[in-house]
Amino acid sequence: MNKPDSIQKNRTEFLSSTCARLRAALCVALVVAAPLAAAEEAAVWREPATGMEFVRVPGGCFDMGDTFGDGETNERPVHKVCMTPYWIGRHEVTQEQWTRLMDYNLSVFATSPAHPVDSVNQADIAEFVRRLGEKNPGRVFRLPTEAEWEYACRGAGRAERFGGEAAPEGANTAERAELEGDGSLAVGSYAPNALGIHDMSGNLWEWVSDVYAADAYLHHEAENPHYQASGPARLLRGGAWTHPAGFARCSKRHMHCRPTARFDFVGFRLVLEEGADGRPAH
Repeated sequence: MNKPDSIQKNRTEFLSSTCARLRAALCVALVVAAPLAAAEEAAVWREPATGMEFVRVPGGCFDMGDTFGDGETNERPVHKVCMTPYWIGRHEVTQEQWTRLMDYNLSVFATSPAHPVDSVNQADIAEFVRRLGEKNPGRVFRLPTEAEWEYACRGAGRAERFGGEAAPEGANTAERAELEGDGSLAVGSYAPNALGIHDMSGNLWEWVSDVYAADAYLHHEAENPHYQASGPARLLRGGAWTHPAGFARCSKRHMHCRPTARFDFVGFRLVLEEGADGRPAH
């Protein structure tokens, strides 16, 4: 065999060997990717009657409250809280989802079906939840607790100030409204947080179920706290287009108002409780 033939043979053998290794690597990648894709798919559940998507929030412990030192006294003391897994709405409940169950829509910013429902109070939400439960026997839907809301906002308890990219660039807060006009935006208009949940900072304030008390954190249980002492006020979380970026911090406790109140800057998202099998309770 002359030298050119030898070079050509070596080149052919090298290419053949390389292609075989690439095919093997591709097969391994596909084998690895398949369960990962399945796990990702399993972490989101779509409610059939409304189309609401719920994201699984894994259990864990985190420091709840003013961990960045720029909050208010009612965000203190910072305290460790441990959460069991649950599911939470990927988005604020939209007007399309609302009207699939309800025969009225009081939203001021009825710009599109994908805009979040606003101007709802806790009685409205309770009726929505009741009707949703009728469509899903055995499943438990409800407003999130303060701890569930903050844990999800922080992407399962990470040391993150905002629920996604930093406001005001990464959320619909007053800074955008001053430039472009008042109002909510269609859900998912901004990038999600680490769990894939949208608009936990900005767009609309969101109802949670705890009774408001400035010193509630002094009375929190270590696991799944839910402050339910007597009192006239409930809490809103997450900020909105009406307030500057600082109000959209994950730890911000604000707008402690009566549960009968309706505002055009307030909406909600729901929690779905988890079953023993790691899937939505049924």
